[in-house]
Amino acid sequence: MVTVREFMTNILVTADADTPVVEAARLMAAEDIGSLIVTSGDEMVGIVTQRDIIEAQLLSPETYKDLTVRDIMATQVVSISPDADLWHAISLMDQTGKKHIPVVDNHETIGVISATDIIRVLATMKLIADGGKD
Repeated sequence: MVTVREFMTNILVTADADTPVVEAARLMAAEDIGSLIVTSGDEMVGIVTQRDIIEAQLLSPETYKDLTVRDIMATQVVSISPDADLWHAISLMDQTGKKHIPVVDNHETIGVISATDIIRVLATMKLIADGGKD
C-alpha cells in the first residue's frame, strides 16, 4: 500500500488567521506553495489557497488590501491521516473538490498532500511501469 505519508509535503507553512491576505500571497509565492495552513495559536483553524486569494482579489478589488486570511479561509477543513492509502486521498479530493488536504496525525497537522504531489506519484509510477521509457 502506498501511503499519504510517503508523498505528502512535510514542510508545513502556516499563517495566523489575522495575517493580511496580501502578506499570505507573498508568503505562498516565496515558498512556491499553493496553500497555507491557517492557525490561531497552535491550532489549525482553516486553510487558504491561491484560488481563495485570487477570488478575493477579483471579487473585492476595493477592499482586498484590507482583508485578512480569516476573511477568506475555508473553515470546514477536510483532513487525512498520514497512514491513509494514497488512493483514499485521490478519492477524497475527487469527492470534495479540494486540491490541498492537511495531513493530521494525533490531532497535529504534520503536512499537506496536494494534487501536485499525487500527479508526481502517478507520473513516477507510470515511468516505472513503462520501464523508464517515455
